[in-house]
Amino acid sequence: MSILLQSILVAAFVSIAFIDSHTAQTHIFRPIVVGPVVGLIMGDVATGFAVGVQVELMFLAVIFVGTAAPPDPTISTAIATALAILGGGGTEIAIATALPVSLIGQIATTFQNSVINVWFMHRVEAAAQRLDTRGIVLYNLILPMLMKVLLYGVPTLLAVYYGADLVQSIIDFIPAKVITGLSVGGNMIGAVGFALLLSTISSKKMWPFFFIGFLFASYLGVNNIGIGIIALVSCALYYYFVLNSDQVSEEI
Repeated sequence: MSILLQSILVAAFVSIAFIDSHTAQTHIFRPIVVGPVVGLIMGDVATGFAVGVQVELMFLAVIFVGTAAPPDPTISTAIATALAILGGGGTEIAIATALPVSLIGQIATTFQNSVINVWFMHRVEAAAQRLDTRGIVLYNLILPMLMKVLLYGVPTLLAVYYGADLVQSIIDFIPAKVITGLSVGGNMIGAVGFALLLSTISSKKMWPFFFIGFLFASYLGVNNIGIGIIALVSCALYYYFVLNSDQVSEEI
């Protein structure tokens, strides 16, 4: 597969992912999905999975609050995965790439929400006053989707296509200390994001289960599938011995 075709396919998937994020929300825009898909297109699914997991952890607890657009994980994962595969730099290169690219995505999202979408909504209101259903569909659905292609798909295509020849020289130009620092910083963001996610759980009764999972994962080397099975068994035990017993006692 040529690099041009790969760039077009990656850009097409990124555009579809952004459209999904504002329509069906099947979550194909999450890094854990974007990484493997881009890896499949670029011919290295293993690296795609590795990058997707790393970036997913970085943006695990990042949410859209009000008008404050967070750094964008979708376009950063796609470009970082493609450049990592093309440059053979591994996940460290990917994380170093994902951080600045996510800020570019943030700028594009902010511009879209504060300028483009506002203009579209004024057109929708005018069409509604004229009872123009075609205008409503055009300005509320079709043109916003096309803007996703322009704002996110085109930059992705250019980054992947032109990055194929220049990525190695850029990697060689970046000092090793900078790449290491960005990699460490990205891992710290992941840790902070996971901590913020855990902080939303107010029930202290649930915390022992998290420590059980941490014990099995960190000290016993159980993989994610094993942790998932332990979590399922823990939920079943909690239901049968705690929740179910409480219901039986109330009935008695």
